[in-house]
Amino acid sequence: MKASNKNRIIIYTTKAKCRDCYRCVRVCPVHAIRMESEQAQIVNEECISCGTCINECPQEAKSYATDYGVVLQMIEEGKKPVISIAPSYITYFTEWQRKRLASALRLSGFSYIAETALAAQHSASATAQYVKDNLQQNHLCSACPAVVNYVKNHAPEYTEYLVPVASPMSAHAAMIKENFPNTPFVFAGPCVAKKEEADLHENKGMIDAVLTFEEMEELFKLRGITFDNCEESNFDMLGGNDASLFPLEGGLLKTAGMTTDYLNSNVIAVSGFSDINRSLKLLTQKGKRQNIVEPLFCKHGCINGPFSSLADDVFLNREHLIESALEKNAEEYDPNLKIPDLRVRFVKTFHNNNVISDAEIQNVLNSIGKYKPEDELNCMACGYNSCREKAAAVARGMAVPEMCMPYMRQLAERKFDTLIKYDPNGIVTLNGNLEITHINDAFCKMFSCSDAIIGKHISYIVDPEPFEKLSTGSDDLIKQTSVFQNYNLVCHQMFYTLPDLEQYVGIFVDITNFQLNSEKLDEIKSETLQKANELIAHQIEMAQELAKFLGEHTSKGEALLNQLIQSTKK
Repeated sequence: MKASNKNRIIIYTTKAKCRDCYRCVRVCPVHAIRMESEQAQIVNEECISCGTCINECPQEAKSYATDYGVVLQMIEEGKKPVISIAPSYITYFTEWQRKRLASALRLSGFSYIAETALAAQHSASATAQYVKDNLQQNHLCSACPAVVNYVKNHAPEYTEYLVPVASPMSAHAAMIKENFPNTPFVFAGPCVAKKEEADLHENKGMIDAVLTFEEMEELFKLRGITFDNCEESNFDMLGGNDASLFPLEGGLLKTAGMTTDYLNSNVIAVSGFSDINRSLKLLTQKGKRQNIVEPLFCKHGCINGPFSSLADDVFLNREHLIESALEKNAEEYDPNLKIPDLRVRFVKTFHNNNVISDAEIQNVLNSIGKYKPEDELNCMACGYNSCREKAAAVARGMAVPEMCMPYMRQLAERKFDTLIKYDPNGIVTLNGNLEITHINDAFCKMFSCSDAIIGKHISYIVDPEPFEKLSTGSDDLIKQTSVFQNYNLVCHQMFYTLPDLEQYVGIFVDITNFQLNSEKLDEIKSETLQKANELIAHQIEMAQELAKFLGEHTSKGEALLNQLIQSTKK
């Protein structure tokens, strides 16, 4: 596995919010998610910065690197940057806000406001020229940075088909630097992948910051600017009407003057990862006709990107964008601007060479109880498309066995069954007909039975009355103590209903020894009390005898003493 050449982490996980739901694993088109300590971490060297996980995370645990702080510092230092606004701003701001957007940007500190569509026109023209000059090969248009990242990082065999022309953002940066030297260039759009494109070595010193439209609004807040306080004004430079269609499927082809006929089999405009992945196969076809694929990674194009719109209706957004483009003057860009060389070179930046063998995959499958092909449910609950794909991810260290929901359910069921089996209390479950469906070892021991009674009515073993009360719905929980003389057993019992399963449960706690010990204790207490009474009576009798005895001897001693005194006197 080659190391990443990225300068910074674009998308990351906020650990405190991640709840181990596997949603990001499921939606990430390249599975650039590694499970670590029950949390989903972005694998930076495999991430293509498409932003899908940011949109899809229900806990908002995925975030992206922001640049509005960098832009704010530029402005506070008095650098007065130029800002390039992607055409999809039409779908993010309302018409009332769009009329005041340029004023808000000027108040924020930007010295020049232009539409990226201005450069899109030149990027499209350069693409058309390259295709014309290379009729012998197939072509993959390269305006979408997420597609370029995917090809370079995960499908390097298609890198040679990428049209070596700068994207509208990179082209606009080059134009601004050519015409406004030493002026910082800031791009604003709906795309997180543009941040990674800006960090590329070939763009070093060209693109100073990339903002999402969300960040642009945050900048307004930090600068204390609201649209209510802004007057209507125009951009310093607008793009042509066709170039304003770049965010839509076929927008580049339309701007380049190439056919966008959907019935043309060798020219295809496609959006969404799955369709893009399938369309790439057209590029390897050899034949007389030239195949051209124009891909946009986000389904329905940039108007449906991670931060492209505040509205949910993508088709309504498409309508607004087309109407806005038609209202423009096709020649509203400055023909006197110097146009730099827009040629670029695409290099494979990463490719996973860690090939997992079938034996390794099967070992992982065996560890979670999947020994045969029919054991592979391919339910995709783990986030992977198949059990084997997930097993390969486990072997690569990207996933863990516990992500398999059926396996974890079976494991939990086995643990629960073991818990019930060895519970010291007798447990029995009945179906709606009060027939025994399950008994544990303790119940069998208490009532001298075996699994052979399963399927028989509960009355075969004990009085069914408590269960019958449950079945009538008159009680949900019954507690009582009963004596089972036939089994020399005294039990505290608890009966309850499992309404969702239409089953009844009985739990029998053996208190026989406790009952006997209690009775013996009562008997001992009674005997002790009797003996104590006898002892007290005996002690009273002895005291009475002693008193009498002492009284007689005292009287006789007194008589003898008197006789002695009288004798002495004589």
